[in-house]
Amino acid sequence: MHILDNPSELSERAQDLLRRTGRRETPARFEVPIEMWQVQDRAGHLVPAPMELIIRCEGFEQRFGGLRYQVRHSWTLDGERYETAYSWEYDHFGVRTRAWQDPARGGWYFEWPGERVSKPCRDLIHTDGSVGTDVNGSSPYLPVAPSITHLIECHALTDAVSVWRPWPAGGSAAAAAAEVLDGLVHVPEASWESSRWRLSESVAVFDSEGWDRENPSRRVRIWSRNEVGHRQVQEALESR
Repeated sequence: MHILDNPSELSERAQDLLRRTGRRETPARFEVPIEMWQVQDRAGHLVPAPMELIIRCEGFEQRFGGLRYQVRHSWTLDGERYETAYSWEYDHFGVRTRAWQDPARGGWYFEWPGERVSKPCRDLIHTDGSVGTDVNGSSPYLPVAPSITHLIECHALTDAVSVWRPWPAGGSAAAAAAEVLDGLVHVPEASWESSRWRLSESVAVFDSEGWDRENPSRRVRIWSRNEVGHRQVQEALESR
């Protein structure tokens, strides 16, 4: 059943995101029998798509195919607040879907549109259920989220706190302040090893590691709402 028809596996926050901005469009269809789909093995040869890849691709289409939603983002740069929204599209590319064998992790992965922005990488889904990327279209598969639902939950939190006050992102000051902020609760449904959300009624912290192994990085973002939250973050920044 499609996620918009039965979103019960998602949190109320994520369900609210889909109620407000979600819609379903008719996804691209395979123009030939999927059993005739040709994909690229680890040697670069075209081979018939294995059953595990067909099952994952068809399951993706049944559960998420045609899903569209928007995610609001807010940040502060040079003392100015900025806000924008990015669209996400959950489709495969029908008969043009490209897929590759994963020599490092095992299994296979296929391409999907993902976030509709100009980017030097492909958005990918692995047969192990994870969501990943292939930087510049030439590097190994890099997992960025353990599942599609984790990704949606992270988007929902990003959207929810976009109306809060964003504090300057990154840098040692933000990371140090995040360490001393108390009263924050880990949000497991929106977090994983490389991206972690902590939340209270007044403060939110997103601590993420870059997924590019060639250029490792860490980014800490903080938002607050109401005077209690603003004061808590300000005191944490001043204490470092």
